[in-house]
This record gives sequence, structure tokens and C-alpha cells, in this order.
Amino acid sequence: MGSLQIKFSAVLVALLLAASGVLAWLATQHESRALVAEVGQRGSALARSLSGSAAEPLLAGDDLRLEALVQELRGEAGVVGVRILSREGAIEASLGEEERGRPGRLIARTSADPVVMREDARLLVAASVVYSDVLVGEAQVELDLDVLVAPVVAETARQLALVALAVVVLGVAAGLGFVALLVGPLRRLRSGVERLSAGDFSVRVAPSSNDEVGELTRAFNKMGESLQQKARLQSAFGRYVNDYVVNRLLESGDDVQLGGAEREITILFADIRHFTPLSEGMKATDVVSLLNVVFQVASDRILARGGIIDKYMGDSVMAYFGAPLPQADHAVRAVAASVDLQQAMAARRAEAEPDSALASVELGVGIHTGIVVVGNIGSEQRADFTAVGDAVNVAHRLEKLARPGEILVSEAVQRRVRDAFRLRFEGEQQLSGRLEPVHTYVVESPISTAAVAAP
Repeated sequence: MGSLQIKFSAVLVALLLAASGVLAWLATQHESRALVAEVGQRGSALARSLSGSAAEPLLAGDDLRLEALVQELRGEAGVVGVRILSREGAIEASLGEEERGRPGRLIARTSADPVVMREDARLLVAASVVYSDVLVGEAQVELDLDVLVAPVVAETARQLALVALAVVVLGVAAGLGFVALLVGPLRRLRSGVERLSAGDFSVRVAPSSNDEVGELTRAFNKMGESLQQKARLQSAFGRYVNDYVVNRLLESGDDVQLGGAEREITILFADIRHFTPLSEGMKATDVVSLLNVVFQVASDRILARGGIIDKYMGDSVMAYFGAPLPQADHAVRAVAASVDLQQAMAARRAEAEPDSALASVELGVGIHTGIVVVGNIGSEQRADFTAVGDAVNVAHRLEKLARPGEILVSEAVQRRVRDAFRLRFEGEQQLSGRLEPVHTYVVESPISTAAVAAP
């Protein structure tokens, strides 16, 4: 039994016991008053009968007759005292021999009806003895309420207690059944929350009612669907961005303007050199496998430096740094990722079989820094989160000029990374589509490990 059921049962038992106790007390009080009234009526009848029979013997001074009238009531249930008093109040006859001849107390006097008086656990009923409309004395009957009323009230209380116990048992059983109906959906909901918190976003709880618990269950299912969609987005987006950027983007949408925003970023293009003759004669499946290996190496190094993989184009990859989240050192990150990439590819070539295609794969990398528009570019039906601008074209042209295993950067990049990397001036290059030549530099090596430490 759950804590909710225990608490509910305790409260229900307490309420039922309190209600049953109050009702039992009220019932016994009502029963007691009714019984006392009934005893009073019986005593009045006895006193009236006694007063009617005692008039003539009382006038005649017939003590024997008076004593016989008193003794006739000795066997009546609950009668503990019978007295016949003279007009002056003297006790002429009594069940108690010690009372005879003593002065008594006149109660009824001239009252036409018997007078009933309660004294603790006894009821005293007095009726006037009248002869020809003349008061000649008084007849008194004393009844013991402990004998006539208390046993009946006690039996009634016992029966009420049994009824109250039955009501409590039935009430608790009904209450527990109700709580079970309530707790069952809550337990399933709690189990669903536990699975959801453990990362199982596919969990759903079937609503079992249309009340508040059912509404809560439906809200939980909607939350699960939302989290599942978010997880799918994170999984899909995580193929192109590192986990840190994904989490930041999902937590705060303010960093991304979906319509596109101007940003200064660093764009990186990497391409497999001489890929056409390299793949000539290879099966399509082998070509795909080779590209997957190269792109896996490239994406791992780019994502590790906080870059965004924009797209894969044939045998080349485009990535950028500094968007959608700003990065003050985006140029350093881009060059460091390129150095990591070239070193990783050199290691893979060394490990590959000498006659395999992978042993001949070398990359050319071009990097440029400039202002572009970053955002969702496309139509309402299909849009890509990408970077668009002249800086992208410059980076692409530099990649085309880079020799196998070479990282070629523009002067804009050189100004931002010269404190972290050794660069060699390569000369001016006239890029296709541009009037002014571009100063180009070849990245030779990092100046220090700390300058290009992975974020």
C-alpha cells in the first residue's frame, strides 16, 4: 500500500469513527430521553391507579388496606418505592417499613395530573388522592432508571457500535477502492516520468479517465512527444554540430535569427585531391565507403573545434566557425581543425594497406574569414541552415588552389591566427570572379600547443 493510500485510509477511518461516535451519542441520548418519558408515563399510570384505590381507605384510616395496596406494587419492574401520604404529609403506608409514620413530602398537592420528578437515577411520580373533589392525601411511586432505562440504552449503544464498525469497514473498503482507482493511473504516470527522466522519450501513458488525472496524463504524453522531437532534432543536428553548440541552440533560441543574420565567420573547405582518377575503376559501394571514412575523420576534427558542418559536396566538405553561436577565436579554431584533419589523415594513410585507395587520399584545405549571412536559406518547403556570401566563394577558391596536404588561408585569416600558427606567404592569387588579387598563406605548424588547445 502506498503512502497516499495509508494517509487516505487513516483520515477516512478517523472521519468515520468521529461521525459514527457523534451519531451513536445522539442516538443513545434520544433513546434515553424516550425511555425516561415512557417510564414517566408508566409511573403516572401506577400512581393514578394507586391514588384512586387509596381514597376510601385513607379516609377510613384503614392501615391494612393501605398496606395491601402498597404491597401490590412491590413486584412491578423497576418500582423501588411506594408511599401513601395523608393530607398533612404523614406517610401512612410504604414499601419501606422504616418510613411509616414519618413525615413525608407532598409533591402533587392540588395538581389534577400526576407530577413527575427526576432525582439522579430515579424517577418520582406523585398523584393527588381526591375524594369528592376533596384532597385527602397523595400517592407516590418511585422508579429506578438504572433498572428500566440503562440496560436498554446499553444494548442500543452496543448495536450502534456494531453498525458503526460495519460502516467504518465498508467505508474504508470503498475508500481504498476509490484510492486504488486514483493511485493506479498516478503510479503509471510516475513510472512514465521515471522512464522519461532516464532518457526513454518514447514512453507514453494511456489516459484512463477524463478528470484532472487524465488531463495530467495527456499533458505528460504531449511533453514526451515534444522531448522526443527535440531529441530527434538534436540527433540530426548533432551530425553537423558539436554537442555544446547543439545544447546551446536548443536552450536559447535568441542566438539564432531564422531569417538570416550577418556574421563574421571563418569558412573552411576541404577536398580530396585527384579524387576522379583515384575512384576510377572502384565499385560504387567502395567509393561510398572511402568517402564515409574521410568525412568521418573530417567531421570529428571540425566538431571537436566547435565548428559547424554545412554540407558535403561530392568529395569535399564545407564547414564554418563563429556561427550560429559567436566565437571570438573562430579563425584559430578553423585553422586548428584543419591541422588536426591533415594530421589525422596522415595517420590513416600510414595505417592503410599500401595498395588501398585510402593510402593515396590527400586533402587540400582553403580557409577565409569574412562577413556572410547565416540562417535558414531556401523556401517554405525546403530550407538549409547555411552561410551565404562572397567570403564563402573566396574560401572555396582557396581550396581549389591548395596542393595535396596543404592548408591555404587568406590574409584575413593570417591576421587573426599569426600568433598561434607559423605561416608562409605564398603570394598573390587572382581568384576567379574577383578583380583584386588575394594574398595567400600556407599554414606550416602551430607556434604552441596551448595556443590551439581544443575547447
